[in-house]
Amino acid sequence: MLGVAAGVALALTACPARAGDPREDSRAAFAEGVSEAHQNHFTAARDAFLEAYRLFPHPSILLNLGVTRMRTGEYIAAEENLSRFLKENPEAPEEDVANARAALAASRQHLGTLHIRIGPEAAPFHATLDGAPLTLSAGTFVDVRAVVGPAKLRVEADGYATAVRQVLVDRDAPVSIDIALVPSAGVVAGADGGSSWGSERHAVLGWTLVGAAGLLAVVGAVAGGEAIGFAHDFNTAGNPGYQDAGTKTTGTAWRTSADVLLGTAIVAGGVGAFVLLRPLGTRSDVHVTIGPLSTSVGASF
Repeated sequence: MLGVAAGVALALTACPARAGDPREDSRAAFAEGVSEAHQNHFTAARDAFLEAYRLFPHPSILLNLGVTRMRTGEYIAAEENLSRFLKENPEAPEEDVANARAALAASRQHLGTLHIRIGPEAAPFHATLDGAPLTLSAGTFVDVRAVVGPAKLRVEADGYATAVRQVLVDRDAPVSIDIALVPSAGVVAGADGGSSWGSERHAVLGWTLVGAAGLLAVVGAVAGGEAIGFAHDFNTAGNPGYQDAGTKTTGTAWRTSADVLLGTAIVAGGVGAFVLLRPLGTRSDVHVTIGPLSTSVGASF
């Protein structure tokens, strides 16, 4: 079982503490971390070692910090801490070096590499992996360490459609991701990073569809009333159209028109509501075609 080292306290006491010297508080935080780690309270131990390193960043503290981070599942931070410990402590005791290498190997069992490039180069962007910000260079492939398994990469930039990729991080082989951001349709970025004309067009499109849905519903209701009237004439003895084939044909046409108009009204209203509620920055192409006895709605997003 990997353990923490207690000998760092000796390094912190190599020089006598002076008044106001932060090493005294660092020693106390380090001793607290060792005590918590021996009780398997690794989260509390990690916090104590972080505080010790903040107060006096002695490189030897990185061993215990890395080991506890490995224990708490912070494999990326553990890899960084342990790698730095091995690099910055060439004269460390053999036991500490062995512990660092073992913890580093254990951490790397949970890590893989993403090979990411975001373009175009002229687009300042913000990228996150499972919500954590990434430091990337536009137009250049950058290696990013990530925990093995599924992850969500999200890239946002003013004037461009947000790009979202579901990726699967592999421990054994780097995964390449090449994203070319696409300009948002109809978006004109303002001083506040938003959009003016694009937002207005977005709203107009949505409300136009909702209004068209209302109109189609009214016309459909009228057609339905006509269909009911013709059905009454066809089925009621004494009426001029009783059992008349022409009355039946005309009534059927009105009923079909009512069905089409009312169905299209539902679709157009739904599409209009979707456009109004949909975040700006994604493309929506919608068309409505109205004919004598039929109406069609087409949409692509």
